[in-house]
Amino acid sequence: MRKVCILIAEDHPDTRMLLHYVLVGEGFEVTDAEDGAAALQALSHTHPDILLTDLMMPQIDGVELIRRVRAQNEFADLPIVAMSAYGHDHLTKASVNGATAIIRKPLDMEDLVDTINRLLPEQGKIWH
Repeated sequence: MRKVCILIAEDHPDTRMLLHYVLVGEGFEVTDAEDGAAALQALSHTHPDILLTDLMMPQIDGVELIRRVRAQNEFADLPIVAMSAYGHDHLTKASVNGATAIIRKPLDMEDLVDTINRLLPEQGKIWH
């Protein structure tokens, strides 16, 4: 069985490294992107099972990334988890533009993994 692939779009290196470490430790295959522009480039060659994106990033922010991903037919159903420490307005914009789930920062890693598992089809779930 192939590993579930997660694409992380996060501009803070420490947060990106922590997410990568935790998710690889949970058995996922992980690809990192330092912003929305890099995530769009990685999307076409990684074909992730889930996109995990911060909302506040340089170049292309998370809301615009979600909008662009949803505009591509092949990724129209891709589960997208939006992460933000910012207020309700940012989270609402992410949801309106197609985020499947919202996670508030600071991140609770157990909640994040539970959210990812909930969004995966049954054959892709990682059970503990």
